[in-house]
Amino acid sequence: MNNDKYSRNIELRCPTCGGTQFEYGDDIGADHAIVRCIGCDRTMTKEELIKENAENIDEHAKEIGKGAMDDLAKKMKKDLKKAFKDCKHVKFK
Repeated sequence: MNNDKYSRNIELRCPTCGGTQFEYGDDIGADHAIVRCIGCDRTMTKEELIKENAENIDEHAKEIGKGAMDDLAKKMKKDLKKAFKDCKHVKFK
């Protein structure tokens, strides 16, 4: 499977103004890193921003999971058909 197909960027939004542009320092890798919304000047931790966007993140995760499961099922069906192609007693729908 092509893992790049399931990679995506999720746009985080400011819970106050809905803005998508933030300023942050060099410690952005840490959960306690402070981010500032450029639109409304609200400051919060990276962890708070992620919590506020949890619903959006979960929806994207569900979409990716469904796509991966569909692709996996297609691949398994194709592989099984190939493995049993000469067997007259096994049929796939």
